[in-house]
Amino acid sequence: MIELEKVLLEATKRLDIEMFKEFYIHTEDYKQSKRLFLLKDMAIAFNKFKELGDTSLEPNLGICNRCNKGCHGHILVGNQSKNYMNLLFENDMDKIIGVAECADLKTANKIEGLNKRIYLHEYNEPGSPNNVPF
Repeated sequence: MIELEKVLLEATKRLDIEMFKEFYIHTEDYKQSKRLFLLKDMAIAFNKFKELGDTSLEPNLGICNRCNKGCHGHILVGNQSKNYMNLLFENDMDKIIGVAECADLKTANKIEGLNKRIYLHEYNEPGSPNNVPF
């Protein structure tokens, strides 16, 4: 895992949007497209976890099975609510290309007691009026 990924993962584990913002600007994704909507969506997701009593997220390493097949990411589980989100860190050698939500992230070991999935983007959430199935 490259250093920038470690820092972004640590910010996510801490539910610290300010730390995440500070380092996300160094990703290729941000530099090329100024993807501010990801920062807004991350802040909303972090707040959902906090509202449910979580003070941190526990990462579980996984591999994408669909959208970015073979790319590694993390299922991040709330320490109190056991709600979770799937996050990919797309990288190329020594740099982070992007951070994205994953539709189908699989871990080597089954994670027990998971509750509701927190979706980073409303268009991925089943039942949402803005859902875009793929």
